[in-house]
Amino acid sequence: MRRFAAATLVAVLGFGAVACSDESADDEPITVLAQATPHAEILRYVDESNPDYELDVKVVPGGPDPNMSVSNGSADANFYQHPPYLRDWENETGEHLVNVVGVHIEPLGMYSNSIDAIDQLEDGAKIVTHNSPSNLARALILLEANGVISLHKKVDPDNVSKINLQSIASNPKNVEIVPVEDTLVIQSLSDKTVDGVIATSNFALEVGLSPAQDAVIAESPENNPYVNILAANEEAAKDPRMEKLAADLSSPETAEWIRQKYDGSVIPAN
Repeated sequence: MRRFAAATLVAVLGFGAVACSDESADDEPITVLAQATPHAEILRYVDESNPDYELDVKVVPGGPDPNMSVSNGSADANFYQHPPYLRDWENETGEHLVNVVGVHIEPLGMYSNSIDAIDQLEDGAKIVTHNSPSNLARALILLEANGVISLHKKVDPDNVSKINLQSIASNPKNVEIVPVEDTLVIQSLSDKTVDGVIATSNFALEVGLSPAQDAVIAESPENNPYVNILAANEEAAKDPRMEKLAADLSSPETAEWIRQKYDGSVIPAN
């Protein structure tokens, strides 16, 4: 049976990618750091369906650490982010990873225990969202698209992270927008002082929410620039098995599996 290893980020950071002396690099599995849902699940599907490689998947919560682990060679690749997030990290650190292939879209959505429609949002409502620059920008753009706020700046997909709280031109309902760490966003639904949270689909799925059914408002998948990608370091990107993995992740068969598995909450990029 194929190996599908799950580990916490602590274990990942201590992981070494040194091959045993009696094994070639091709005998070792491709190590991929991935968020649990849907990324690791998609990797499990392609790993079990294709005999040309073996994956060692380490489950991580996200954040900048999986990128640094791939950059320093502790892992071969990661699967949890979209290109604007990767660009922010590269600009901040001066490091570089290869965008190997785009796999799926996780539309950003707003979830609430107190309202069913965005026009029910009361004056002074509190909305919690991601503090990572690109996802905060997405949240503000989503609120603008639904008439809650307006922004000074036009949307530029290549510089989306320049949109921040200071970009709000008008806020007629005096909505309080609170950015927090990515892993804390969806947990804020249990806070009775919070009227809504704006989170990516993976975090919603992990707590049993259906983005397609439960989101009060959501991004459109059409022309959505936030495709989740497989990213690798320069050396691993040259591995022929990585090319095969990329082809399998973006295949029509995988796209159909994603459609059936997530029922519109996760959308194949192709």
